[in-house]
Amino acid sequence: MSQVDTADAIKPVGIALVGCGRISVPHLEAIVGQPGFGTLVAVVDPDLDRAREVARHYRAPHAFARLEDVFGVDGGEAVVLCTPNAIHASQTAAALRAGLHVLVEKPFSETLADAEHIAGIADRTGLTLVAGHTFRHVEAVRTLQDRRHEFGRLRAVDIAMCVFWDGPQAPWWAERTAEQGLILSLFAPHAIDFLQLAVGEVDPVRVHAEKARHQSGWLGEDEAMILLRYPDDVIASIHLSYNQRFAMNRKTLHFEKAVLTIENGDELWIDGTQVVAPPAPERVEGKLLGAQIHHYFATQFREFALAVRGRPSRAVTHPMAVRQLRLNRRIIEIAQGD
Repeated sequence: MSQVDTADAIKPVGIALVGCGRISVPHLEAIVGQPGFGTLVAVVDPDLDRAREVARHYRAPHAFARLEDVFGVDGGEAVVLCTPNAIHASQTAAALRAGLHVLVEKPFSETLADAEHIAGIADRTGLTLVAGHTFRHVEAVRTLQDRRHEFGRLRAVDIAMCVFWDGPQAPWWAERTAEQGLILSLFAPHAIDFLQLAVGEVDPVRVHAEKARHQSGWLGEDEAMILLRYPDDVIASIHLSYNQRFAMNRKTLHFEKAVLTIENGDELWIDGTQVVAPPAPERVEGKLLGAQIHHYFATQFREFALAVRGRPSRAVTHPMAVRQLRLNRRIIEIAQGD
């Protein structure tokens, strides 16, 4: 039984969604589509007309141009931040100081220092702070977690996450510097989060990373390979690409007693036998990683709501997210040759 199944009835969490860009849609649908877990009380965007349009569409009672405007809104308990990476930390800190729980799109921040700072605020306030690592919120990953004890010692992990983006998916992508990273900061967190879930609470003893840029529409890297060695001779590899027209999302775990593969995010195979199938609709060519992923966001939001209410949850809370960012920044620095 999953953690979501144990929810029973909880008081829905009053949510203000901040940032009405591309990634906001699945978050909004996750909130309004699950009234037993959340209620959309406000929408925020610097473009107030856009905020009002989204609020009308999703029947939110309030629309604002600034995050600060939601502080004190009747029924508002939490924010979902769908804003550019550069302002994640400052907005998260402001929301926490205002007494609001936070679900923030990954990463927490551009720097480890900022991530540790906002994690400290969450610790001091006792508020829930969760990172949006959506790719772990699927039944295939849950089944891996629940049955892990059956497979014996982990020996190796191989991750390939490859898509085709013909240019920036948001205007600010084009402005990412080499120090900030492009695919290594925007896409690698998904792979690193899964890797850390697989290996447990241990850090790599050695990391090697290479990057390349094949498209001219941005300044940052759009291809990367990472090789890691962990204690007890566990080794791992990660391949990331924004250049592969045939989408691939494959995570293979080599255990002592079995080989597990998660394909297309939703399919779990154990020694060549499928044990978890994707929900309908099935794989759609040309979509992100070859599949529709709105159900990832639905599960993620349920887990956030459970965490806010103090229920058992598989949400990626701030200690896990800070650890992910620490390794992510290390990889970016190594890829730069520093």
